[in-house]
Amino acid sequence: MIEYRAYHKTRKGKPGSAGRAVRKKDKARAGERKPSRGRLRLIAWIAAGLLAVGSTGVACASAFSWLTRSPLFAVRTVDMNRCANVSLEEVWAIVRGDGSGILWSVPSKEIARRLSGHPWVRSVSVRKSFPDRLVVRIQERTPVAMVNLDVLHYLDEDGRPFKRLTAYDPKNLAIVTGFSREELLRKDPVTVRNLRKTLDLLRGVEAGSLRQNVSEIHFDAQDGYTVVTRNAGLQLKVGTMDVKDAIRRIETAMPRISGMPRATGIADLKTEGRVFMRPGE
Repeated sequence: MIEYRAYHKTRKGKPGSAGRAVRKKDKARAGERKPSRGRLRLIAWIAAGLLAVGSTGVACASAFSWLTRSPLFAVRTVDMNRCANVSLEEVWAIVRGDGSGILWSVPSKEIARRLSGHPWVRSVSVRKSFPDRLVVRIQERTPVAMVNLDVLHYLDEDGRPFKRLTAYDPKNLAIVTGFSREELLRKDPVTVRNLRKTLDLLRGVEAGSLRQNVSEIHFDAQDGYTVVTRNAGLQLKVGTMDVKDAIRRIETAMPRISGMPRATGIADLKTEGRVFMRPGE
């Protein structure tokens, strides 16, 4: 009995079992091949994407090169507002010196910065208008007086000295005195405040009876304001009172002073309702 069982265990399997084993192996091999095909498809898609990106990059680089070199975008016009003291030639000199002349590469911020260094420029904006135009808008400073800082300088409406006068600059503005060069250059707060008040006084009296007739306004920390007229050199002393009160007193006193036989020297207006005349110092 033992030999019989051993004999049957070593016998070949049933008919058809070998075929089933072969089919199982084929299925297993087929299952192994499917992931390989998926990887090939993925690699193909990645390669196609890289090729498309590379082609796009080359196209963009070529387009950029053309844009930055094409004479179609060369700056041909500077559209600038009318200015009294800043010329179109000065702006063109900066534009030509700061780039290749192609609008794409023109450094508009740098041009604006350099124009801001011009003594007459208060504010400036520069923008590009394609294909070939640069738009420049400048706001100039307005001189309201002159100040003596070793040499004469123009003062703008904010009380800033902004330009040293040359022999060719008009000198028909009133001069402000009593302020030191050192204090103004370091922008001492008290000095700046007093200078602005002095300019307020100047604007006030020039808008009234002393129109075009102010030669000088002197400020002294102790003695206050003194307004000097052009025609007779009359000194109107108003002291340290408020600027509005000083303007009102000058406006009230000028008709009386003009009627005097000799309206020269010093007119002391520090006392309300009174005009004290005395010879000049």
